[in-house]
This record gives sequence, C-alpha cells and structure tokens, in this order.
Amino acid sequence: MPYFPMFIDLKDKPVLIVGGGAVALRKLEKLRPYGPALTVVAPEISPEIEAAPDVTVRHRAFQREDLCPPPAMVIAATDDRETNHTVAALCREKNIPVNVADDPAACTFLFPALVQQGEFSAGISTGGASPTAAAYFKDRLRRELPEDLDAMLDWLASRRPALKAAIPDQRARSAAFRALFEACMAKGTPLTAAEEAACLSGAAPMGSVALVGAGCGRADLITVRGLELLRRCDAVVYDDLIDPALLDAAPESARRIYMGKRSGAHSAPQSEICETLIALAREGLRVVRLKGGDPYLFGRGGEEMLALRAAGVPCQEVPGIPSPIGIPAEAGIPVTHRGVSRGLHIVTAYTADTPDGLPEDFDALAGLSGTLVFLMGLAQLPKITRRLMAAGKPGSTPAAVVSGGNAPHPVTVRATLSTLEQAAQAAGVTSPAVILVGDTAAMNLNAPPLSGVTVGITGTKTVAAKQIAALEALGARTCWVSRSEITDRPVTLPPTEKRRWLVFTSANGVRSFFRQADPASVRDCRFAVIGPATGEVLARAGLRADLCPGEYTSEALAAALAEAASPDEEIVLLRSAAASPVLPDRLRAAGFSVTDLPVYDMTDAAAPAGELTGLDYLTFSSAGGVDRFFRQYAAVPDETKCVCIGPVTARALAKRTARPFLTAPDATVSGLVAAILGERNI
Repeated sequence: MPYFPMFIDLKDKPVLIVGGGAVALRKLEKLRPYGPALTVVAPEISPEIEAAPDVTVRHRAFQREDLCPPPAMVIAATDDRETNHTVAALCREKNIPVNVADDPAACTFLFPALVQQGEFSAGISTGGASPTAAAYFKDRLRRELPEDLDAMLDWLASRRPALKAAIPDQRARSAAFRALFEACMAKGTPLTAAEEAACLSGAAPMGSVALVGAGCGRADLITVRGLELLRRCDAVVYDDLIDPALLDAAPESARRIYMGKRSGAHSAPQSEICETLIALAREGLRVVRLKGGDPYLFGRGGEEMLALRAAGVPCQEVPGIPSPIGIPAEAGIPVTHRGVSRGLHIVTAYTADTPDGLPEDFDALAGLSGTLVFLMGLAQLPKITRRLMAAGKPGSTPAAVVSGGNAPHPVTVRATLSTLEQAAQAAGVTSPAVILVGDTAAMNLNAPPLSGVTVGITGTKTVAAKQIAALEALGARTCWVSRSEITDRPVTLPPTEKRRWLVFTSANGVRSFFRQADPASVRDCRFAVIGPATGEVLARAGLRADLCPGEYTSEALAAALAEAASPDEEIVLLRSAAASPVLPDRLRAAGFSVTDLPVYDMTDAAAPAGELTGLDYLTFSSAGGVDRFFRQYAAVPDETKCVCIGPVTARALAKRTARPFLTAPDATVSGLVAAILGERNI
C-alpha cells in the first residue's frame, strides 16, 4: 500500500530527535531547511550536531517527559533497536508522528528522498520497498531542475501581487503566470523588466544558443550539462559523426537541422551555420549546436561564439571529450603515460596557406618529446611520415592510425613511423582518422589485465561462481578444481530464557539455517555476521545484522561480540560442522555461554583429472577448503601460486606448505582478485 504524500509547515514547530550519531545528523540536516525548533536527546552527541546552530542538545538518555508537551514529530535514530521501539510505542500512544531509522514497520511516517531548492520542495517515497529506487528518482529530478530555480521562484512570487491587481480576470491571469514561468525556464534565470514586458505583450523573447561538445563516440560520453541542455532544447543543429541516440534525447517537438562539415564532402559554409544559429535564437528558441568532440578544438566553435555575441544572442559553450584524446583511448592508447610520454602536441594536418598543406613549423615537431597527434590528416599521411623522418624523427618510432568513435569503418593500425603509410593502406583506413606518433602508440591498455592467466578455484558452487565471474571479467581463464557440496543438517534452537545472539560465519550458514527456520521465530534475537556478504544474505531473510566486525575474521568477530554482548546472554554459532574452533574457544575464554550448532556439512566432489595442469594461481576461500584440497590432491603444482582469502585460511595453508603464497587484503572475492592483480603489478 503506497503512503499518502503531504506537506506540513514545520516553521518554529518543536521536533525531537532521539540519538546523536551519524543517522541522527542526516535526519537533522534534512529537517533544518524547513525551520523547525530542533531538540536532540542522547547520552553521546556528535561534534557536528553540537556545532549545528539553533539546535537544543540534551546529553542524557531519552525520557518519557521528552514527549511533554507533544512535539510535532519525533525521530528515533539511536543504534539501539530496543530504545527506538520504546520511543515509537510511546509516540503511538500519544498520536505523535514518529519515524524510526531503518525500521519502516515501526514508523507512522517515512522520510522521503528530498529535493529542496529555495521554495521548491519534492519528496519521493517507495513506501520502504526500495530506498535505492527513491534515491535514483531523486537524482533524476534534481538534474532536471534549473540551477537558478530558487531565484526564479522568488521572482515569480514577487510578481504575483502586481499581476493580481493588473489582471482581474482569473483565466487571463493564469495565462500570464504560465507565460512568465515558461519564459523563466527558457532563459534559466529571472526576467528583466523589458523581458517581462515583452513576454506579457506576446512578443517572442530572444532565445539562446549552447555550443555543446558531443564527445567522440557513444551518446553516453556527452557531459551531464550538455545532455540536460539537449533535453530542454527547441532546436538542435548537429554535425557529422554524432551518435543518433543523442538526437533522440532532444524533445520530440524540437527541430533537427543537419549542418555537418566534412573534408572532401559538400557541406554548409561556416557563415551559413552562424546565420542559422542567430535566426533560430531570434525566433525565441533554445538552440543546441551539437558538435563532435570539443567545440573549441579545431571545431570552429570560437567563430560561432564570436558571431553569436556580435548578434547579441545569449550563448554558452559546453566542453566535450576531444578526439585526439578520446579516439586513442578507445583503442587502448594513452596519449601520456608515466615514464613513456610526458607531453602531448595536437596539430592540424592541413593548412591552406603552405605549399604542401602542412603547418609552417612542421619540422620542429620532429624534435619534440612526447606524443604527436595529427587531426584531419589521413590524406596527408605520406607527407607527415616523410617530413618527420627527414627532420630527424627515427623511422622506428611507434606510430598508429585510429579511425574510431562514430566513424563508418572503425579500425586501429599500429606500426612504425616508416611503415605506417603502407600499414594504413593495407588495412583500408578511411577518414576520419587520428594519427599518433610516439612511444605510447605501441601500447594497448584495452587488453584485459589477466589475459593469458589461468586460475584454479576451490570451494562451493556459490563461492566459485563469484570468483569465476570476477576473474573472467578481467580476462583470466578459470578452472573449478576442488569442489565442495553443502548438505543441510537438521537444527533446532534449544529453549532458553536468555537473550540470544545468533552468529553466522558464512552466507552458507544463513541459507542452511533459514531453509529450516522461520525468520519470524527469531526476530527477538540479535544477529552477528562475519562480513557484509553474509549480512546481505541475512537481509534477504528480512533480518538486519546488529554486529559486523571491521575485519572479516573469526578473531575480529569474537572480539566484537565480547564487547557488544552481555555475560547473561547466550551466543549461538550457526556454521559448518567442520568450522575452526577459534571463535567458540575465544568466546568461552571471555566468559560467555556458547552453543555451537552445525547447520551444514561440506562434502568433497572430485574435479576431472588433469585440472591442476597449467594453473598460474590457486585460490582458497576457507581453512576447510585448504584441508579438502589436500585430501583430494597430493600437492600444489610447483608453477602455481596459492592465494588465501584471509589470515585464518592462510594459517591453514601454512601448515600444508612452506612455499610463499598470497593473502587477500580483505576477506572478500574482491580481495582475492586484488591480491592477484597486485602480485602482477597491475
């Protein structure tokens, strides 16, 4: 059932926040723009809340008297669920609206995802179903709002009394308000007195032109600002090599005018393009001049800007990814690279006023270090290579020709300076193309970082699948060499009158337990997990972890539990039958009552013969996995380096081999991958 949205006046109204940490601070910051009289109650209050102006702070625990007289609303934002529920229950008794952080079921109202700009305020809610979705639409809405919306709304509000007095007819007055608002939106700022008069008289106001760089490839390479202007334009004047998807982003009603300029093809004169832009703006249209790459880099954007300013047309330039950087990058060529190229020189390969069409100081380029990038020069390629070599550039210098982005026939050719012309001809390269000369032209950073590497995986199907996906995405070949299967054990929690902690040391333990137990039957328990991945599986059962250590190890989990739990609480470990004794031993040594319930068994499943041949790496994701591997295989091949997910697994492996191995920086699949990449200096 969706929640009904409503807006209430909080100006100077009392609002109580119970809690003084990061969550309370976030709630406070959302409320402050609306002017409530805020009071924060908590034994410990963060310095940020203490420093907030016009906020009353009370350094003590919540008391029933804090609700007298009743506040306009209450926020329960402590890190103690029992305290939050107590506050919520008292508020419901007194019919006080209450919000409980991260607990929709305990709330009588939800905090929406807020977008606030001056007098404009919008709230977005999914009824608690998906905060991520609410945040997504909040960001979408925020991007659609003009930057000066608050100033525009203030100006429109200031004009209301005069318009009401001047236009008694309600329908005519509504039309006038609408015209002023639309004119403000078109301009992006409040109107001047002359613009207001022209708008109300029905005269078309002056439009605007934005010179927008579309980048040099797919539509999603355009800047956010450029895309927003395109989505709101009345006309788009576009060049060659523009991704058609960008034209689809313009409103359906927008005019689409092609005025491309291409070497060797009939195209509109530059003067005609400028005249068209000025004429469209004088019709009152918001115009986007969509140009490939960057408007100011050999794109004649400067000429268009000067013509627009001379005509009195409001105009702006929005940069784009330039082709001498974007097109090589698409081919895996960095134009600068530490220790290889410390400079970049971008040169037009055609100049009308020299004998051979090359720039006057062309020979000087041969002596420059770094990368030379020539634009609009495919027809000049023979002259470029010969002149550079004649001026002293070695013929062995790496070079490349790249036709990419939205070019009709994409191709990348790598060669030496002396062989580049022949290689480009053999590959059939056609314009447009970028020519590069310099050591980085031989590089190809698009090759996957683990290309040619073979990694053996151990563990269950679920664990192996995550590693396989992560490693193969980086180009590695993977083999699941030591396979384990999970068999659930029947498990029943013994009756107790003590408060319980249920502790999960793996996602498998969570799954096995809740295949047998109803989550509703353990809602009164507290939950601890060894890491966020285990916590995510617990959340799918509708339960939130109360504790997750900063380091994902049994030792860290034991230490965190020893600090968070009380001696009169029972700790129940729900884990593999073959799990390490480290966790229960440390908890019992700390004086806790511990019940160690095995909820699943791990059984071996042999891999096909010969799977260990040719492995560069072998991963272990648990100490039990180490033991199972060595039960299946006599040893790790000499050419294979082992990788352990964490210190517990590393200790188990160290008992089996004296050879050096890698240990992940954190106990996650990402950590395993990072260890391999780090060992290869990637």
